[in-house]
Amino acid sequence: MALSRISIPQPCAQPWAAMTPTTDGRHCAACATEVVDFTRMSDAEILAYLARQGGRSVCALANPTQLAPAPTTRWRRWALAGLALLGWHPMTSCATKPPQELPTQATAASDPAAAQSQQIIIRGQVLDGANSTPVVGVNIFINDTQFGTTTNEKGQFELALARDWAPIATGTVALRFEGNPFDFVKQTVSVNIRATPQPEPLVVRMESVPNRGNVMGKIRMPEPPVKPPQN
Repeated sequence: MALSRISIPQPCAQPWAAMTPTTDGRHCAACATEVVDFTRMSDAEILAYLARQGGRSVCALANPTQLAPAPTTRWRRWALAGLALLGWHPMTSCATKPPQELPTQATAASDPAAAQSQQIIIRGQVLDGANSTPVVGVNIFINDTQFGTTTNEKGQFELALARDWAPIATGTVALRFEGNPFDFVKQTVSVNIRATPQPEPLVVRMESVPNRGNVMGKIRMPEPPVKPPQN
């Protein structure tokens, strides 16, 4: 069996760095299971390890080059349905939900002429700290709410907030930046909205997570071919 035939249908975003080291990888407290580090194994070592499991499920951290390409939509639906029948369920609880649109009371100023005095405008750009390129699709949450926005194709964002909106009444806004959990560490930036008439534009540099770009989750083994019925 070629190694490239194994895959991880539903990646998990639990933080690898927070797990406890073990002999073969790390222990995930959230799933109460060992995550095997395939990135430090050769193809032969991975196949030997899987063979020793006797069909038991394996959760692993793998380099994308060690995995099969993503299946087609129809095949993916079939594979996930089959796994569910076997008692396995996709790990989706750790996926980041996008911010909700700001409520009406948060953007009360509808008169453009009055917006300058009635609203706080927070804008900026999110960059990859490793290479300073813009990061698309970073979710930005306001304080401890689920309201916010998302960076555009240039990594830019803008928030127009009513000055009397309750969550920012303290005069400080904590912006939570959450990018792809496989690539970036969550980051919080505090903005003083009383120091000046309007805050200076922000430049936020996202820090890379350990093993950036690798994929973690339950390994799916290919099913053996079924012989055609004999006439």
